[in-house]
Amino acid sequence: MASRSDEEKSLADVSTADVELQHQGRVAGKEANLRRSLNGRHTALIAIASGIGTGLFLGSGTALASAGPLGLLLGYALMGLITSGIAFISAETAAFLPVSGGFIRHIPMFTDRALGITVGWMFWYLLSITAAAEIVAASSLIGYWKPDLNPTIFISVFLVLIVFFNFLPVRFYGELEFVFGIMKSLLVIGLILAGLIVDVGGSPSGEACALYIGGKNWRPTPIKEYLVEGSTGRFLAVWSTLINAAFAMGNIQITTSIGSEIVNPRVNLPKAMRRVFWRIFLFYILSLLFVGLLISADDPRLGLGSATASSPFVLAFQTAGIKALPAIINAVVITSAFSSGNGFVLKTNRYRSPYWAVIISSIFLPLAYLNCGGATPATVFNWFTALIAVAGLNIWTTICVAYVRFFYGLKKRGYSRDDLFYKSWGQPWVAIACGVMCFLIVLFSGFALFFPGNWTVSGFLSNYINCFIFIALYIVLKLTIEAPWVSYEDMDFSEMEVTRAEKKAMEEAQALKHEVPWWRRLLEKFLDQ
Repeated sequence: MASRSDEEKSLADVSTADVELQHQGRVAGKEANLRRSLNGRHTALIAIASGIGTGLFLGSGTALASAGPLGLLLGYALMGLITSGIAFISAETAAFLPVSGGFIRHIPMFTDRALGITVGWMFWYLLSITAAAEIVAASSLIGYWKPDLNPTIFISVFLVLIVFFNFLPVRFYGELEFVFGIMKSLLVIGLILAGLIVDVGGSPSGEACALYIGGKNWRPTPIKEYLVEGSTGRFLAVWSTLINAAFAMGNIQITTSIGSEIVNPRVNLPKAMRRVFWRIFLFYILSLLFVGLLISADDPRLGLGSATASSPFVLAFQTAGIKALPAIINAVVITSAFSSGNGFVLKTNRYRSPYWAVIISSIFLPLAYLNCGGATPATVFNWFTALIAVAGLNIWTTICVAYVRFFYGLKKRGYSRDDLFYKSWGQPWVAIACGVMCFLIVLFSGFALFFPGNWTVSGFLSNYINCFIFIALYIVLKLTIEAPWVSYEDMDFSEMEVTRAEKKAMEEAQALKHEVPWWRRLLEKFLDQ
């Protein structure tokens, strides 16, 4: 007969995945045919692998030139707060119902079917053109070593590789993104440390008295004036960075769309999403702080026709006289661009799913050949930046609307959010504030076009065509399909009973495990919240 200690040890070894299988509701019933091949390690790295890309390494150059170092930081910090808010509400709804498609499936549950279908098509479009944008960036970066070579060659190579990798199993995707995520993380950490060393006088170039940089590049105007003079011009300068920041940080909710393929999604999804705030602070804010310290916003090389030359990270260390680091930065940025492009197309396909999903989703990839036309790589990249950022912000606005409906639906039906696996803080005000900000950023995304001498048809279309498509598609769907607005009484919260039982069982299993040290519990609590 087994002793009590042996029995407790056996119970303590019960995994959360095993507990999850004991209490299956909608998640198991409708998602059982999908393999849960991504674990917590994959989920955590995917959350940053798709988020660290050319928006940070390339797009920040344009923002720095327009707004100055402090304006750049303020713009990215504001968008970082919005992104964190979206991550928190996405984590809450994903933990409630971690199904394939994530928020695309949640939106029609709490609004109406037409809006859900509209967001689904917009998300597919966004992911497809993002891959083309990353190919443009990666092919342009090759010019750092071979500026005379035709970019068509590299665009074709990257296009073929992305399509090929998307036919591979999801497990391979998880391992691939894990490696890319590690590379990006190490690069950003290395850039922060190198930037600190150079700023305090560790540069190998210049006279001894000129080695120390400090805050020299922040003087005399940390925030530049944009379009008009005075405080209004400085406000517009900060506002002009938000589209670049939205492109860089966008699609943070993408992790929730693969909820049905993650082991124990009710635990691993919120854990990955809750840590977004700290990733943004480390990877974006600190790295951009040192870029603003190392290179002047008035540097004429920022924002030029060559996408390679306009990378502020490369320029900063070139100016510091560090010969090897710029090449290393470009090499890792190329892999990050490929990683982001590969991940954005793969979200539209799954192993054992019809291969037509990948083929159809690849129809936008040839847009990357715009880089071979008369427009400069920077111009083409800016077109893609606006298209992708506005589409993403439209989706974020809808996610906020759906969450507010979810929040009040629970309250109306008498359910407590304390029974959820994760309850985001400050609701519903955080969701309302994020939704309003996303709407305003989209509405005024092309404000510079309406100043004298700035109007261009391409600029207007890149900033606003997504809005027209979104509205038109929603109207057509409302007129052609049965899509009544879901009332609070008709919302499906049947998963709450399953969630309660599963949460209780997991808490009982966890209670039998050996107690972890107090400092580790405190650290995990701090990082997770």
